[in-house]
Amino acid sequence: MNPLRLSLCLIVRDEAAMLPGLITSVTGLWDELIAVDTGSGDETVALLEEAGARVLHRPWDDDFAAARNASIAPATGDWILFLDADERVDPEAASAIRELMSDDSAGAATVLMRNELPGGHRREKALLRLFRNDPSIRFEHRIHEDISAPVQAYLARSGRRLVHLAGHVEHLGYRREVASARAKKERDLTLLRDCLDENPWDFYSRYKLLELARFWSDQALWQATAQELAPLLAGLVDGHGSAPHGSAPAEALPELAHAHFGGELIALLSQGLHSDPAAALAFIESWTSRVIVTPPLLLHRGALCEQLGDLMGARDDYEACRRWADWPVPQQVSVRPLLGLCRLDAAGGDLDAASERAAEAVAAFPRDPEALHAAIAFTWLRGRDAAVAAFAVEYEVSWGETMELKHALGEHALSKEQWRIARQHLTKAAGQPPAGPAAIALAQAELACGDVGAAAAICASLVQDIPAAALGLLTCALLNGSPFDQEVDLPADQATLHFQDWIGLLWRSRRTELMESFVDQCGSVVHVFPWLPEYLQGLTQQLHRVGCGRD
Repeated sequence: MNPLRLSLCLIVRDEAAMLPGLITSVTGLWDELIAVDTGSGDETVALLEEAGARVLHRPWDDDFAAARNASIAPATGDWILFLDADERVDPEAASAIRELMSDDSAGAATVLMRNELPGGHRREKALLRLFRNDPSIRFEHRIHEDISAPVQAYLARSGRRLVHLAGHVEHLGYRREVASARAKKERDLTLLRDCLDENPWDFYSRYKLLELARFWSDQALWQATAQELAPLLAGLVDGHGSAPHGSAPAEALPELAHAHFGGELIALLSQGLHSDPAAALAFIESWTSRVIVTPPLLLHRGALCEQLGDLMGARDDYEACRRWADWPVPQQVSVRPLLGLCRLDAAGGDLDAASERAAEAVAAFPRDPEALHAAIAFTWLRGRDAAVAAFAVEYEVSWGETMELKHALGEHALSKEQWRIARQHLTKAAGQPPAGPAAIALAQAELACGDVGAAAAICASLVQDIPAAALGLLTCALLNGSPFDQEVDLPADQATLHFQDWIGLLWRSRRTELMESFVDQCGSVVHVFPWLPEYLQGLTQQLHRVGCGRD
């Protein structure tokens, strides 16, 4: 019996910078490589042909599903794997893919996609990327193309199963510097709006718009999208065609009720519509019987219950979340609910249970920043600095010296006013040149140690990727008496919070000469931050009450 063959299918355009990394990571994995090029002007086609690919040419028509389908239609392999040029298959995943080919019970498979997010964060999600070559399996949706519905239909028809593979695929494309360079936000926004112009009842595209707003922390887009979607949903429920764009199609509500994204859409919508937790919770409750209550909805509802003091309701939601063993975003059914339960245990005074929950969260995802911060905080409560040092040693024995650990240790040291210790940890966490949220914390540590120049230099290097760094730069400019001409790309309330954070840090550092310099110069920004004089007075009074700290 001949071994089964794997077709690797790509769609590409101007990917010469990214392709070599992908090609290297899949060497020896595929039996057939097919790429649809949609108009490259660089060396993309030459690189693919040199690697042994069959390259097809198709004009770009703003339809990702059509391009994907053009790449898989000529495939002759028994299995199809689709990837992008900005993805990298690790050896464990490559081995798992080849082993899958001999499993006759398998009809499709997910791979764990590791996404590098803005500011140095990371998200992991199991994505459907492999399936048996069957003509019924074709992509849907012109953007954020999806193949899950036809794959599920094939699995039900064939009696085969979905397999979750070991290993991971690294996705580089949504690091902010890459995403910004390619104007992915603007491209995606345009395509999604085009989809809605064609079909206002396309709830998948509306869900993706809300996701886009969340990813980019675009509150204006988030609110506008929510406010446009809310009356459509109201029209579905009242059944009288009162929503904009006329009456809804008969299948609209049933499709939303069974959609895998329905629960998360409602959670995102509630956040865009309501800043008041009680109103947000009431909105969610009005929809829980109409959509699948998935982990994103459970997590958001649990957090709202927590804010409103319904600790039993919050606990029920977090526990329910943990029972979704096969949910494709592992952190949403492990770390996030565990940390919710950790907070509830702490609120109930059970610090031992809270500490155990935090430790369990770290064990589930050792590099999760929130889990590490919680574990270190509770470790300190139980044994102070010696216990934190022991925790760090134990962690490094199990998982190595990660940047996430150093960041968490640095943030903890900042909170305890151990400025030099914080600087040591954060220097390692931020890397060279300093980047991500650890770099912001490092700039704060430098300021607290009295090195205004170092703090300013770090903030200046970050403002393009992290707008909040502009408030650190403003603080340093006032201390130096230098001009500040950097635009602050933040809403006024967020700018206020970040500025207060920097000023509060400066006062906690108890560096009298810097504090006096700030007071002398801050008059130049009082017209922008009128709360500043009263805020400084409050900080000074608090400082006198607390007394001297440590350096």
